[in-house]
Amino acid sequence: MIKTKYQCCRVFGIPIYLDLSLIVLMIWVTSSYTNPIFGLAAGVLLLAAITLHELGHSLVSMAFGCRVHDITLMVIGGRASLDNMPRKYWQEFLVAVAGPAVSLVIGLLGLIVPELLINLNVITDQMAVFLVRAVGWTNLMLFAFNLLPAFPMDGGRILRSALQVQMSKVRATWIASRIGRGLAMIMMFFAVCNMIGIPIPTPRLPGIVGQLLWIFLCEGGFFKLLIGWMIYTTAGQEYRMVLMEDGKARNNPLAGFPFFGGTTNNAPPLDDGQAVVSPPPYARRGATRVDVHKE
Repeated sequence: MIKTKYQCCRVFGIPIYLDLSLIVLMIWVTSSYTNPIFGLAAGVLLLAAITLHELGHSLVSMAFGCRVHDITLMVIGGRASLDNMPRKYWQEFLVAVAGPAVSLVIGLLGLIVPELLINLNVITDQMAVFLVRAVGWTNLMLFAFNLLPAFPMDGGRILRSALQVQMSKVRATWIASRIGRGLAMIMMFFAVCNMIGIPIPTPRLPGIVGQLLWIFLCEGGFFKLLIGWMIYTTAGQEYRMVLMEDGKARNNPLAGFPFFGGTTNNAPPLDDGQAVVSPPPYARRGATRVDVHKE
C-alpha cells in the first residue's frame, strides 16, 4: 500500500511529514515562475515558511504543557497535530498568535534584507526581486490569510479566545464558526468568478493592504475554491467537536447546522451559562437545557 505522507525530519523532537498532495503544490508554484529553477526554489521556500509557521504554534503550545504529535505539510498548507489543546482561553490565544507572528517577522525581513544585500553588492537585482516575492510577500500572505477569523485559520481561534472573555466556549465557537462559514462562501464566490472569467472590481488601496486585498479577491481559482470549501466544512466540524466535548452532541452528526435560516436547537441564543441542545435522547430529566461550565 502506498503511504500518503512521509517523514522528512524532526525539529525540536517534532516529526515533520510531507504529504503526497505537495506534488500538486510544487507544480503550481513552479509553473508560476518563468525560470523553473526559481520556481523550484520558491516551492522549497514556501514549505520552509509553512514549517516555521507551524513550529511557532507548536513551541508555544509545548510551553503550556501540550504534546505535539506531528506537523504535516499539505497542498492546502500545514497542520500541527496536538494531542491536547490548552484549556485556558488566553493560552489558546497565544498559541494561535504565535504562527502568524513568525510569518510576519519573516515576511518583513524578506522585504528589508534583500534591499540591504543589494546595497552591499552581495546579490543581483534579479535575486533580490525573487527573494522579496518568494520570502517577503509569501510570508506576509501567510500572515494575513491565517488571520482571517475562520476555522481552521488562526484568526478563528484568536476570535474565539477573545470572545471567551465575555461568554462560554460553546457560544464563542458558534459565533466564530458562523463568521468563518460566511468568509468561506465569499472566498468560494470569488474563486468561481476567477475560474469562469468574471471581472471583479476591487477598491484601490495603497501599500501592503491594497496588495493583500487584491490577492485575496482577484488571484487564485481552483486552489482558492478548495481552501474555501475546507474552511466551510471545518468551521462546522469545530463547533460539533466543542459540543461533543461538553457532552451535548454525542449522537448528533449535524450539530451546528444550518448555517443560514431561522433558529437552530444546537446554538445558544443567549450566553446565560447554558446551551440549547437537541430534543431527546439528549434531554436530561425531561429538560432540553444543560449547564455549560465556563472555564
